[in-house]
Amino acid sequence: MKAFISLDVEGLPGVSSLTMLNPWSSQFDRTVRIATKMVNTIIDELSSNGFSEIVVADSHGLMTNLDYCEIKGNAKIVQGYPRPLSMVTTLDSSFNASLFIGYHSAAGTIHGILDHTMSSRTFSEVRINGIRASEFLLNGLYSSENNVPVVLVAGDEYLEREVSSFSPGTVFVPLKKGVSRLSAIMPSFDVILNQLKLGVREAVEGLRERKIGLINIGRPYVVEAVFRDSLIADVVEQYDRFQRLDAYTVRFVAENARELIGLVELLAIVGYGVDALKNAIK
Repeated sequence: MKAFISLDVEGLPGVSSLTMLNPWSSQFDRTVRIATKMVNTIIDELSSNGFSEIVVADSHGLMTNLDYCEIKGNAKIVQGYPRPLSMVTTLDSSFNASLFIGYHSAAGTIHGILDHTMSSRTFSEVRINGIRASEFLLNGLYSSENNVPVVLVAGDEYLEREVSSFSPGTVFVPLKKGVSRLSAIMPSFDVILNQLKLGVREAVEGLRERKIGLINIGRPYVVEAVFRDSLIADVVEQYDRFQRLDAYTVRFVAENARELIGLVELLAIVGYGVDALKNAIK
């Protein structure tokens, strides 16, 4: 049995401040400890339940949020950014299950803790076939197109409704609940780790009993990307692939989830570039 873990951090317990999100942030070391402890807990539980190969894709920011020296067991770690397919790098049809840990609600979610989709700097909202999309949906579509069910999602409670709507049978483990964009309420870490162990066991049982299906919202994917800065739309509208809808929004069509993720990530990088350009103008 082979499992793929995609790790984000905004949905992790104990992470509720911008001071915890980047290597240069004052409290980032706390995030690393939390993330590493949670991943090790999941690795132990998966290994005890028949998984002989586990790949962990470190998937937030610069994608170096795990303490490599502290990772246990038989796991392989994917780290570093940028990279193809972003949060689901190396996920393919050879896996039996995927698990999304530390995930958060979509950009535009009221009270969602640190809510965003792919890039808080670039997008105010991303819609796929008219659906406001989270990173769970983007990555879940890719996993499903590779015939790999998303067996467990753990993160902000505001994401649970989306998970249950598009992936019935997927086990959801709430790690905290947003009070505002920069505040959340959460149980103690001991409680969280115990709930996570139980969630993994339930997810493995659901996988074995074929209770967890694949995500399908219909293809092709018609995507509307709403930017935070109209200058990003000014830059990308010159390419025929992107249709300008208004000052802040472009539309494009993707035939599959690989193409979808690639184009959203491309727009995110353009957004970073536009922001850097503006900051460089003195």
